[in-house]
Amino acid sequence: MATTVDARPERLPDEYQRVVVSREEVWAELDREARRLFDLTADEFLRIYQDPPERYHGDPVFNSLCFLADLVADSIET
Repeated sequence: MATTVDARPERLPDEYQRVVVSREEVWAELDREARRLFDLTADEFLRIYQDPPERYHGDPVFNSLCFLADLVADSIET
């Protein structure tokens, strides 16, 4: 049975507020997570993320790191 909530918060919780991060912070996180999860550096991950080897196709962890790679790649192109 679903619970009905009548009261709405006056403002959104902190996790919904805008957060600004630098390119360096995104790069560091990509590097840290790529090393931890795939034993790749951020540079190596960026070389393969747009056309990954078949072993990464459909891998949700690989796909989630692609969001970070997109942010870094966008800042490189502009």
